[in-house]
Amino acid sequence: MPTKLYSSIFPSVVFLSLVFLFLYSTLLPLYTNNHSSSPPIKMFLRSFSSSCNLFNGHWVLNSTKPKPFYDEACPFHRNAWNCLKNKRDNMGIINSWKWVPKDCRLERIDPWKFLGLMRNRNIGFVGDSLSENFLVSFLCILRVADLGAKKWKKKGAWRGAYFPKYNVTVAYHRAVLLAKYKWKPKQSKVSDQDGLKGIYQVDVDTPADEWISVTDFYDVLVFNTGHWWGYDKFPKETPLVFYRHERPISPPLGLLDGLQVVFENMVHYIQKEVPKNTLKFWRLQSPRHFYGGEWNQNGSCLFDRPLEEGQRI
Repeated sequence: MPTKLYSSIFPSVVFLSLVFLFLYSTLLPLYTNNHSSSPPIKMFLRSFSSSCNLFNGHWVLNSTKPKPFYDEACPFHRNAWNCLKNKRDNMGIINSWKWVPKDCRLERIDPWKFLGLMRNRNIGFVGDSLSENFLVSFLCILRVADLGAKKWKKKGAWRGAYFPKYNVTVAYHRAVLLAKYKWKPKQSKVSDQDGLKGIYQVDVDTPADEWISVTDFYDVLVFNTGHWWGYDKFPKETPLVFYRHERPISPPLGLLDGLQVVFENMVHYIQKEVPKNTLKFWRLQSPRHFYGGEWNQNGSCLFDRPLEEGQRI
């Protein structure tokens, strides 16, 4: 059976959404448009990471957890993924789980304070649906502080919102592999015995068009990729083939080796081309959570508690 990216490859990251919010709220008071602000931020990050490990903790079922910030009426919901509107079972229990770091205090986000700190700045998410789903929840939370928020899809954004009260834009750019890729149908029809229909050419050294030209617009960027790097998305009939400088890499790379090369190239590009004053985060993978089949094979998410460490389903 082909290798997939299981949760063991990307451990302990399902709670990173909380980490982003905490880091934003903590770091942004130190962040100004003045270029001289960069060294203090780096110094703070070093001291912060040495005294507090947000990744070391556990989930706690908190029956007294405050009421959610928003309901099914939030205009930024994705209809098919609106668990509140679609009456997903056990939402009360699901919303009662809280991540508690071992030696840190992780405060609940304050949307008024957050938007105040982010005034006149922009936040961008680049990646797959993991970022998109987080963005939807994030927008609904922030809307509590600015009911005049409007949908925003400029600069090639897949979805987003503009908060006029604070002059803040938060948007998502869909780039599931981060690197540029395109479909190339099979040229020869002499033999179809191999079942190959064509390939997806992945240019490992070129960022996707959806985000390559927008990084100057954002003051904070969050990148991710992962869930598309599996044979369920790109089976042997339509595989990924990796290119560098418009030529196939030889010998050919397997899926996971290709992922590593894309990672390395995208990180190099971000470090070199994205403005130094931009706060950059790299979000990893959440564990697969479908039960009884994959997302496209009648799989369902029936769980109402976090996966245990090392647990597979």
